[in-house]
Amino acid sequence: MITIAKTYTIAGSPFLSVLLLAALSLSSGQVNAQASGASTSASLSPADYIAIQQLVNRLNFHLDYCTDAGEGFANLFIPGGEYIIDQGDGMPSVRNTRDALIALAGGPDCESRRTTPTSYILHLSESLVIDSHPDGARGISYAIYPANKGHFLNEDTAGQLGLYHDVYVKTAEGWRFKSRRHEINPVAGEVNP
Repeated sequence: MITIAKTYTIAGSPFLSVLLLAALSLSSGQVNAQASGASTSASLSPADYIAIQQLVNRLNFHLDYCTDAGEGFANLFIPGGEYIIDQGDGMPSVRNTRDALIALAGGPDCESRRTTPTSYILHLSESLVIDSHPDGARGISYAIYPANKGHFLNEDTAGQLGLYHDVYVKTAEGWRFKSRRHEINPVAGEVNP
């Protein structure tokens, strides 16, 4: 593995060029695979990691603010893509049509995102771990529901609320969700990031 870092002094303090180090670290898996002769067809480039991170970030904003009447959220999924809410009771709630995804984001009229208590729900995906997969990529992150103006939907939906399990595929339009499963009650010892 090759690591290159340069320390700069800015305002009297050392500063490590983190972006360069991160980009080189992300690409080191690809370099190691090529050096070992392994197939890199499932490898992700640094640009892929950045694009997937941006996809995840966009999902949160589109979901919370009903952008383009919910279309912005639905556009982040491939046709037939799924958003699954899994409470661990064996009866997951699955949204797997475009209209269902639009409705989940509050569309088409966005009224549910403007009125309480659902207007208190905000979504964050934190500590995202992305791995290449033969079909594209997979990700896992913490599902965080921060308070909105000091309010939340209810006591059970405030703070860290399980995990997001994502499957991403690369399309002609860029990376998109094949699925997002919100696991509400993950069990310690059974999570594999």
